[in-house]
Amino acid sequence: MMRPLAELDWRDITEAVPAIMTGITIPLTFSIADGIGLGFLTYVLVKVMVGRGRECSPMLVPVALLFALKSAWR
Repeated sequence: MMRPLAELDWRDITEAVPAIMTGITIPLTFSIADGIGLGFLTYVLVKVMVGRGRECSPMLVPVALLFALKSAWR
């Protein structure tokens, strides 16, 4: 699980932060789905905050929003 983290481009914060969040969330929540969902949400938020929101896939934004709604519903 750590090999992909070692191969990341650590200079691009928009790629590194979501990967770190996913890698930390999976073992802390004992849920792969929650970790990946938080990674999607973090990816979209970071890209939008730095002004690179157009790099997000059109399907990624609704999936991230659905995860946010699911998490808020709990």
